[in-house]
Amino acid sequence: MPYLAIILMLFFALIGCTAGSESKEAFNIVLITIDTLRADHLSCYGYHRKTSPVIDSIAAKGILYKNAIAPCSWTSPSMASLFTSVYPTNHGVIHGLGYRKDVTLYVQEIFSEQLTTLTEALKAQGYTTFGVASNLALGEKFGFGRGFDHFECLDGQPAVNVNKVLYQWEDAIRKSAKFFIWVHYFDPHAPYFSRSPWIDEYSPRELTQKLGFFKTSFQDLVKRIPELEQNRDMLGNLVALYDSEINYVDSFVGEFINKYKFGEDTLLIITSDHGEGFLEHHLLGHGNSLHQESICIPLIIKLPGSHQKEIDERYVTLLDIMPTILDLLGSDSPDHIRGTSILPEKQLFPLLSQLLPWKHETRDAFSELHALSLKTIVSSGWKYLYSYTDGRESLYNIENDPLERANLIAKEEERGRSLKTTLLNWAAQAKKYPTTRNERLLSKEEQEKLEALGYAGTIVKDKIK
Repeated sequence: MPYLAIILMLFFALIGCTAGSESKEAFNIVLITIDTLRADHLSCYGYHRKTSPVIDSIAAKGILYKNAIAPCSWTSPSMASLFTSVYPTNHGVIHGLGYRKDVTLYVQEIFSEQLTTLTEALKAQGYTTFGVASNLALGEKFGFGRGFDHFECLDGQPAVNVNKVLYQWEDAIRKSAKFFIWVHYFDPHAPYFSRSPWIDEYSPRELTQKLGFFKTSFQDLVKRIPELEQNRDMLGNLVALYDSEINYVDSFVGEFINKYKFGEDTLLIITSDHGEGFLEHHLLGHGNSLHQESICIPLIIKLPGSHQKEIDERYVTLLDIMPTILDLLGSDSPDHIRGTSILPEKQLFPLLSQLLPWKHETRDAFSELHALSLKTIVSSGWKYLYSYTDGRESLYNIENDPLERANLIAKEEERGRSLKTTLLNWAAQAKKYPTTRNERLLSKEEQEKLEALGYAGTIVKDKIK
């Protein structure tokens, strides 16, 4: 009677799991977010280049979420969603840092204090909190410093300078009974620099120097799209520069982790705010579409005391990070959250999950780009995109067609209608929290910095209407 034996084993295993699940041991938390990092350019996600050996080594001992979706293809809305666990349509940060040349305004919404942030929730749990973000859009003036005991925002500085800030806090970090560290690296963001030694493996140095992509601002790069469309070798060189930036930031992630020797008592999370397009849909950069290259991001969670590799194929979002951390702590999440804990079931029932396959609950994931009035829903391997501007719609089977080459809206009319109804109902019923805006005149130096990063001109002008 083998089934009876299995049932008995499961019974005693469940008793043991239940008895031990009530006590939650304290652990440190390290959250690493890397700007503009698309999942399919990491080697642990199957990329053909070895771009991420450090991140790969963490994924080899943790949970790799294969289908993580960013709530927006722009930094400010996505990161506000990560820290509040609500969608951009809820928290109201929908425009992102930038300026208009005609009025030179510095514009970005500030999310409501009615929304408890991840940092504030952890501080209430007794954590000492540290944060450094190398993106002007994530500054204290926009609410991202809320709840931090130590916080600094840099203006797109490279990873080496970000780590210097982290090391200045070494004494405070080591003296903390338990700490939360958030670090946001900027490097894969345009303009892409030629990072050695990796670029030498990916592209001839002479070609890199000749094309000078790493010297051009993002606005100038966009002007070269026709040239890149015609010359795929040139596009390949641009991708090589981007990949070398991933290697570069990966090396400093490793330096940071080795410096502090985060041990068994540390929860380590690595993710991104959004991806980056390389003409897959005739677009460069981000903040201009909701295609997979722009919103499919890495998410890797290394649990305290665990060394088991797992690939989780559920559709998850950045909103899930906050409730997952609080779930691990045994703490209730704030009432406003829209994410959910994505801990694997086997954390509760380890033996049961080894013996029987789990059917994951089907979840809908949403992403939106208010600047272009676009919204999308991802559900059970299907993705529906809708434009509120002109009613344009697309439907993709992203499990079979991850690059979204075949629009099936005409062939799958019923499925498209069903997803559209779900999407529009979700948007119409969303609770909206009040926001304020930070507007001021910019210095010439600030204008130049924003121009180089692509946060100026026509795109931004559309964003702040």
